[in-house]
Amino acid sequence: MVDGWTGQRLRVDLDSGSFQTEEMPGSYREKWLGGRGFNSEVLYREVGPEVEAFSPENRLIFGVGPLTGTFAPSCGRTTVTSRSPMGSPEGFGDSNMGGHFGAELKFAGYDQLVIQGRSNRPVYLWIDDDRVELRDARHLWGRTVPEADAMIKDELGSEDIHVALIGPAGENLVRYACILNDVSRAAARCGMGAVMGSKNLKAVAVRGSRPVTIARPEEFYQLCAGLRDRLKQDLMAQMLYDQGTWLLTMPANYEQGWFCWRNFQKGNHPQADKLSGENHRDHFLAHREGCFACSISCGRFSRISIGQYAGEVTGGPEYETLTAIGPRIGLLDMDKVVHTSKLVNDLGLDSCSCGGAIAWAMECWEKGLLNLEETGGLVLGWGDQELVDRLIGMIARREGFGDLLAEGSCRAAQKLGRGHDYSISVKGHDMSQDDPRGLGFAFGIGFATGRRGGDHLQGLPCLELTGAFYPGLVEKILGTREAEERLSTVKKPEMQRYHEDLKAVADSLTQCSFTHSWSFAVSPEDMVQLLSAATGMNIGPQDLLKIGGRIVHLERAYWNRLLVGRMEDRNPKRFTEEPMPDGPNKGTLFPEAELIPRYYQVRGWDRQTGFPLPEVLRDHGLDEVARDLEPCRAKYLEKVEAAGEEAIHEPIHEPA
Repeated sequence: MVDGWTGQRLRVDLDSGSFQTEEMPGSYREKWLGGRGFNSEVLYREVGPEVEAFSPENRLIFGVGPLTGTFAPSCGRTTVTSRSPMGSPEGFGDSNMGGHFGAELKFAGYDQLVIQGRSNRPVYLWIDDDRVELRDARHLWGRTVPEADAMIKDELGSEDIHVALIGPAGENLVRYACILNDVSRAAARCGMGAVMGSKNLKAVAVRGSRPVTIARPEEFYQLCAGLRDRLKQDLMAQMLYDQGTWLLTMPANYEQGWFCWRNFQKGNHPQADKLSGENHRDHFLAHREGCFACSISCGRFSRISIGQYAGEVTGGPEYETLTAIGPRIGLLDMDKVVHTSKLVNDLGLDSCSCGGAIAWAMECWEKGLLNLEETGGLVLGWGDQELVDRLIGMIARREGFGDLLAEGSCRAAQKLGRGHDYSISVKGHDMSQDDPRGLGFAFGIGFATGRRGGDHLQGLPCLELTGAFYPGLVEKILGTREAEERLSTVKKPEMQRYHEDLKAVADSLTQCSFTHSWSFAVSPEDMVQLLSAATGMNIGPQDLLKIGGRIVHLERAYWNRLLVGRMEDRNPKRFTEEPMPDGPNKGTLFPEAELIPRYYQVRGWDRQTGFPLPEVLRDHGLDEVARDLEPCRAKYLEKVEAAGEEAIHEPIHEPA
């Protein structure tokens, strides 16, 4: 074991049932940091363009970092990475989950778990420090997430075990099935649960007993204690404790106008206060919870005490879930949204993509693009709770019309041959519930160019949303206060790049975004000090951000090898061609033709292809990647030429 990291990767081959431990040298650890960095490097190196998402050759990778399992505040997260079945084409995929699984994997002695192959029968993986075995899971197949979690813990004879597992949706290869740990903490995006199901792997159960060694323990303790005190005083952290991410409902709807009502047809609704954080706190909050070492505790457990679902208890939901399976499909009643959240969690579905698929179908029905024969007799009216319950079950089991929706809205539109404009997706991934026509233009850049499609966690550029709560911070980072304005184009490419690099670093350390990109209590300088005290690694804040840039460029190169680039960096037409119809942002469009080329320039990506420039890759220590992309670059230019200029963003000059 080494300071901070364990220096060990556990590799599991489901074909042969074999296990081996691999050393991760110091130079490798310092180049990629941990978590997301480790995972993206393995995926790029081991899963080439020819490997399909459901192939046994695909990898399912769990990664943690040098601060995981320590006293560092809110460093309990885990990154899960694989080739995603959601993309169009299938492309890069990763997801990030809280809970306690990551810390337990670290205590067992591993920085990373790489799973390859496919078992010939359902199994689950049991890791108990050095003891690693595959166990029969045929009796667990078909069980919901809570049922299987309880059965595994009972079988292993301990509650002191943390389990990452899939539900029926993952078993049935629903393309947006998720992985959950601690029953309700989800690695939701990109279909990681479907990849796990394709390997006949029901669960990974972990128990560890090893300590994490620290290079300079007293210094590390003092740094952690100081940051914890700072977070206790931080306004945004206090609001997250009070209301969780539900705190977004009121400003998103009434002040900023990016509420996703009926598949983003509008940005507000007069009764959105039904889903306010205050309403949830006062009437539905069972208790709060935090992930490992969390000093914020934004997590919710909800209890329904009224109506037909009275007595139901579930983990969450948080804002993205409550809006995806609430207003995006026309629901505004708190008890119904909490109930629907329980359904998707128990079955193992990503709420964002599930809500996106159902909303797509409802809008297609509204526009006359679906008929009763195609839906199996279902009338797809907005806000029909009984219908939504039925559809969620049909999706998880791939029954009837649910089989089409299990593909995600983009693939469903492709199969149907119509309804493409109502698939609110990027690169085949259904978007999170965030509209750049109101949320902010830096977010819109991230949605178009993101490594996993239109997802707010590509960079989480909350300098647009909460920078005003931290006087002088935006000007310090970007050189001007004008960038605080959500719908200004000033310095938005620079803002997105900063947040992307910071997010890549934090996902590799496994530090929660709420400490550094929503709250700004933890700065890059703080991260450097924590990393140095934990591991002995000696670098500066800019060096750390450059590591983040290296990870971003590598993930971009994964897409580029698949000939995905400039032409595919597009937001849905709803955001670029349909002005916001009403509310505080009436008439607003996302200025994609201006901002994407500017972002390429700031990022060091070629404007013709959207590929990282060779000199930029070499400057980030990615010489081999630069060589890999040369033939792909030429092929992509041919693709651009064949498509014609109307298919791409018009190049423009950087404004003075």
